[in-house]
Amino acid sequence: MTESLKQSGTKRAWRRIRVTGSWLPDHAFVWAYWNGTMWNGFAVPMFTSQDASNLCAVMPSLVYVEARQAFLFEEGGETEWFHAAPQLVDGELLQLYSLGESWCWQLIDLSEVAI
Repeated sequence: MTESLKQSGTKRAWRRIRVTGSWLPDHAFVWAYWNGTMWNGFAVPMFTSQDASNLCAVMPSLVYVEARQAFLFEEGGETEWFHAAPQLVDGELLQLYSLGESWCWQLIDLSEVAI
């Protein structure tokens, strides 16, 4: 089972989802993992390196910096670094990036995602 601990100490299953944001081009989305964590009513997804690289393709202010093994977001004088953190997904330890954990990510196909 794909799991993560939430604040209460109970486990939540990770699931594969698609997300978008109002800052992305129309109809653009990216695949991500999500364990049901929300921030101010918005999903808090985590991304594989490939998923995050796909996001870079539609979001020029986000780039991967090999020397730091992290994604860098620079826009309007704001700079944020996003490093990978290990998460257990389906029995496999994946390195996932929490890109824009306080951004307003929106789930796509919400009817298919059991919350």
